[in-house]
Amino acid sequence: MTGHGTRSRAAVATATLVGCALLLTGCGIKRTGVIDSGHAATVKVSGGKSNFLYFVTKDGDRLAPSPFSLGEGYRLNPVVLLGLLFDGPRGRAAEVGLTTALPRLPAGQEEQLAVSPYTHEGTTVRVPFAVGDLSDLARMQIVCTIGTAVLTDTVSPVILQGSDTTLPAADCDRKR
Repeated sequence: MTGHGTRSRAAVATATLVGCALLLTGCGIKRTGVIDSGHAATVKVSGGKSNFLYFVTKDGDRLAPSPFSLGEGYRLNPVVLLGLLFDGPRGRAAEVGLTTALPRLPAGQEEQLAVSPYTHEGTTVRVPFAVGDLSDLARMQIVCTIGTAVLTDTVSPVILQGSDTTLPAADCDRKR
């Protein structure tokens, strides 16, 4: 019986040594550096029960929704949201590094912001400055913020009208 117990212990010891050897060799997998895999996953955000302000990520290459709510079931007037958007990120949005591509509104011109009611063509947003030279990200900040605010659970097309021109209706594309 002692011969059988010794062989069992020897087999266990051999298996353990082989297992350790395999772990130490890493099974032939070579070490690599960090691989850049792009941005984190994104989610599609519709109007729902909260309003969203769309700001630029800290990388400066895409938009991120920032929820804004006064409480369960309350939705803000789109003109109020537009004013908040032009004020730039605050609170938690600023803490995580969100920024804006939009210009600051000149003092006293907040009253000139306007958002028309929704029609089959979309919603028109009027701002008191030129819109033709705005970057795609700046335009999309307005389009996405208002496009998700006008109708509940729907993303509406937005027509942007400035002091220089009226841009064609655009849908929210947060990747621009």
